[in-house]
Amino acid sequence: MDNNQKNQMVCFEQIKYSHQANNKKTFKLGPFSLNIEQGELLAILGPSGSGKTTLLRLIAGLAYPNEGVITVDQKIVFDRHTLISPENRQVGMMFQDHALFPHLSVRKNILFGIHKWPKDKQKKRLEELMSLLELEGYLGRYPHELSGGQQQRVALARTLAQNPKVVLLDEPLSNIDADLRMSLAQELRDVLKKTKTTSVWVTHDQTEALDLSDRILVINEGRVEQLDKPWNIYNEPKTRFVADFVGTAVFINGELKDNHIITEIGSIQCPPCLKNSKHLDLMLRPDDIRVTLDETGMGTICKHQFWGSVQLYSVKLPSGQQLLTTQPSHTTWPIGKKVSIVLEPKTVIAFPV
Repeated sequence: MDNNQKNQMVCFEQIKYSHQANNKKTFKLGPFSLNIEQGELLAILGPSGSGKTTLLRLIAGLAYPNEGVITVDQKIVFDRHTLISPENRQVGMMFQDHALFPHLSVRKNILFGIHKWPKDKQKKRLEELMSLLELEGYLGRYPHELSGGQQQRVALARTLAQNPKVVLLDEPLSNIDADLRMSLAQELRDVLKKTKTTSVWVTHDQTEALDLSDRILVINEGRVEQLDKPWNIYNEPKTRFVADFVGTAVFINGELKDNHIITEIGSIQCPPCLKNSKHLDLMLRPDDIRVTLDETGMGTICKHQFWGSVQLYSVKLPSGQQLLTTQPSHTTWPIGKKVSIVLEPKTVIAFPV
């Protein structure tokens, strides 16, 4: 076994999964292969119904593929001849609603999965988790007596109690107030990294995924669109779907001439990989264009949104196409004002039409 295999905590090999829903429509996931490394935090992004939670269920053993092989810590947990039950996979799962037992105290919730351990081992593990998650003073309380953030820490403590090889998190912060979400997310990440726990995190919050994960898996309609580092997912999307889904972007029509993409607002050198395509859609993030007030400019301010630290302006071109640009929050440009536009993309991303 080489070092790469030793570092693989979860491995999917040519996984295919299908399921017929109540409306008789068949959902399909795969075929795809995926390796998750020891200690890695992998975030999964995708639209509702794309297969994010299904992927977690396949790892946990709550759903089974039609084809393929799944290994956890180099042990086969699913193939044509093997089916390891969820409780024997050394995989913990933290649900969206935390799923704490309301009639049990914090202490009993945490110890629930290890209540058959010797008492001295239970006590030692409880003390470790209390210190790790700052739960001293809460052991006698019940879930309804805790804040959302405290409930989250208790749920994580219960998940970590059995020392799982992998922790699966299904939108663990969706019920937390927005002003606390990012700090709690960072706290969760710190704990998982401190314990060197491999984790797979499903979220709808793109900022959360970009900020916290080591890599992001983007899926759509059961297909893997891209698996990459957060910076690459945002700045170098491999498919039109990823470019459109992750972050804010618009696409402007372009035509390839003399190794340049010619657009309504200017030209830019074309990447070598696209030089066989005549018509292209150029992706532009709000910070890929420089916009200034100019009565002779070709663009017209047609809409704006106040985002707190920045203003997002929509700029209408003569063709009717609209671009987006961000400006400092104190910038106030009236609707109808003319602006000039200069292309300044950090990376040239375009897709054949």
